[in-house]
Amino acid sequence: MAEEEVKGDPKKKVKTEGKKSVKSLQQGIEAEKQKMGAYSKRFGTTVKSLQADFKSHTKDLKEAALNMREEGEKKMKGKINKFKGEIKAATKLMGDKVDKFKGEIKDQIKENKGAVAKIEGGVKLLLSEINKTKNDFKSYTKAFWG
Repeated sequence: MAEEEVKGDPKKKVKTEGKKSVKSLQQGIEAEKQKMGAYSKRFGTTVKSLQADFKSHTKDLKEAALNMREEGEKKMKGKINKFKGEIKAATKLMGDKVDKFKGEIKDQIKENKGAVAKIEGGVKLLLSEINKTKNDFKSYTKAFWG
């Protein structure tokens, strides 16, 4: 084989073959076809095995994801139920305190009503005493000044 320079670029050289017969070229092409066919078959098998491995791996990942999700749901349900219990206990405790507070308010209202009634009675007594003293003073002034 001889080498020739590519036009315009002295660094690049192309291998050229000498004159061969058509038959030898056809035989060379057939040999290359057979080599390429063998590579193609091996490559096809490799691709198929990769696809199978990928499918298997994908299936495993999906199963793992499903298991993780289910486990997460179980844990979250447990935590939610615990939280609901805490809320229920807090609500009951708060309800008890509210009920106690309402009772104290009712007691205070009764006490206030009693105090108001007592004050009202005292005010009436005081007014009657004032009126009596006023009447006594009027009688005294009439008697004294005439």
